[in-house]
Amino acid sequence: MRATARRTTTTAVVTAAGLLLAAAVSGPADAASGPTDTTTTTTTTTTTTTVASTTSADGDPSIATQDATGNHTMGSSIDAHARNVGAAAGAATLAAPQARAAAGGPPPGKLQGMDVSAWQPDADFRTAYANGARFAYIKASEGTTYTSRTYKDQYFAAAQAGMVRGGYAYAQPSQASGRATADWFFASGGGWSDDDITLPPLLDIEYGSAAQGTCYGLSWGAMRDWIHDFSDRVYERIHRYPAIYTTTDWWKRCTNNSRQFSDNPLFVAIYPVNDFTTPGELGHSWTKWKFWQWRAEGTFPGDQDVYESTIGNLHLFARKHE
Repeated sequence: MRATARRTTTTAVVTAAGLLLAAAVSGPADAASGPTDTTTTTTTTTTTTTVASTTSADGDPSIATQDATGNHTMGSSIDAHARNVGAAAGAATLAAPQARAAAGGPPPGKLQGMDVSAWQPDADFRTAYANGARFAYIKASEGTTYTSRTYKDQYFAAAQAGMVRGGYAYAQPSQASGRATADWFFASGGGWSDDDITLPPLLDIEYGSAAQGTCYGLSWGAMRDWIHDFSDRVYERIHRYPAIYTTTDWWKRCTNNSRQFSDNPLFVAIYPVNDFTTPGELGHSWTKWKFWQWRAEGTFPGDQDVYESTIGNLHLFARKHE
């Protein structure tokens, strides 16, 4: 995959599908971007070389490249923190890539989907739909400095292919407040409409980089407050709580296994090795999951996900009418 420095500007327009086309839209290819972007051509050229030599099977570059560009994918930090978190419920494991290579799946009886970012600029949603994908989460923003230039096109392409789709924001709690992160997500095009094809916004919150620390230097209480600030701001703007993507291990480490977020649907990340029937243990805020990222590569572009029920119920979930 080739990364090139690029920036475009559009006029803010709200669409019937809940998508706000925002100013300063840029993308992976563009390294870190937004109003404070000062990435130089020289830096971008260096990034291009790195991406070309470290791109994975699902199109994602190495975590080092993602750290350097400020453009992370959902689940990008998991391999560096692999640990068994579900042995009591089927040995569901955040496993190393070599272990997953021989794994099976997908989880039986679940609705299949995927999540993508600007690192998959040519994701073919029609082919993915033909192969069984019925929903997609698409990266819109990261922190308050990155906006994906491919979000708009991927969002509409997913809908045109017949998928239920939504946008996600990658959290950077050491960079900006939860409220500011939510506002940047909306300014980057994220949103929600009360139709049956738009998923609620998704907060991707996972392990920080080595420089940031696993919990971004925040205490348990400060992290809970940060997530509440994001969630409450989303609710203020669209009257719906965002879903939360995380791992059970991170939730335990960084929120002290908080019970305070039961209003937020759970998108859990657990990569099984043997048992694909359950993601295993969940954080204490939840007794059930809505979405499960079960593998980092596979049939569809990006990560491989499932929804816990049927396509009919997914449409109801999209409209808050479950």
